[in-house]
Amino acid sequence: MAQIQPIVKVELDPLNPVPEICAVIMAVTPYHPGNEEAILKGVKKAIEQRLQQLKKGAEVHDKSVREPGRK
Repeated sequence: MAQIQPIVKVELDPLNPVPEICAVIMAVTPYHPGNEEAILKGVKKAIEQRLQQLKKGAEVHDKSVREPGRK
């Protein structure tokens, strides 16, 4: 018997990340009818977590550069 699996294979242009990532999201969500909102909220949460990591990294970097008495 045939086995059918919906698979999305992606090739991205890393020089054009935003529209490429958006296209991937749009390609995946139709496979989950009724769950698009949950998927988008999950992506939003992952983005927010990464932004916080970047912010914390920048704060650590700023503090190390601005230490008093540093030569």
